[in-house]
Amino acid sequence: MALDLQQRPYDWREKTVRLEWKLDRAHSAMEDLGTALDEGDDASARSVARSAHDAVGSAAQAVKTLHSEQPPTDDLNEPDAIGSTLAIGGSGVATIAVDVMVNAMVALAGTDDEDDTDFLIGTCIAAESAYEVSTAVVQAASRRDGPAMLDLQRAFETEGGVALRKRVTKSRPRVREINERIRAVASS
Repeated sequence: MALDLQQRPYDWREKTVRLEWKLDRAHSAMEDLGTALDEGDDASARSVARSAHDAVGSAAQAVKTLHSEQPPTDDLNEPDAIGSTLAIGGSGVATIAVDVMVNAMVALAGTDDEDDTDFLIGTCIAAESAYEVSTAVVQAASRRDGPAMLDLQRAFETEGGVALRKRVTKSRPRVREINERIRAVASS
């Protein structure tokens, strides 16, 4: 008898574990980019930057897929509804944070402007913090249940955590603008 995949229950925990791997891969690619930029090998840095952007794109697609496959939260028990929502939200923030770090690192390597440099360094620090917190929530969400899930939700939704996520999200357009400006100058 063939198993009907449509009848299989939604297993957000299993999907979240796979997503954790993609996030880790994207973060590792970002760290490799930092090493390549530090070594001053432009060709290697461009190649690693492409790989980092691809890894971020893969993680972003996995987040979108997890979100699109999630049944209405009313159809899930409360811990699963909270956990899957935390996994989606946390992985989305982590993906944005890695994207911001990749673009900021590339921009930092090409700018001499002190204001841009200060902004990009501050943004990298905030993005790394947001990544660490968000991936910790994603990992914990897939391994917790019951009242522990409610505690995790409260921890993720603290005023400081929300402010950090907003800061990283709001900095993203400026990081991209600086990156594009530097690219345009370099190609002219």
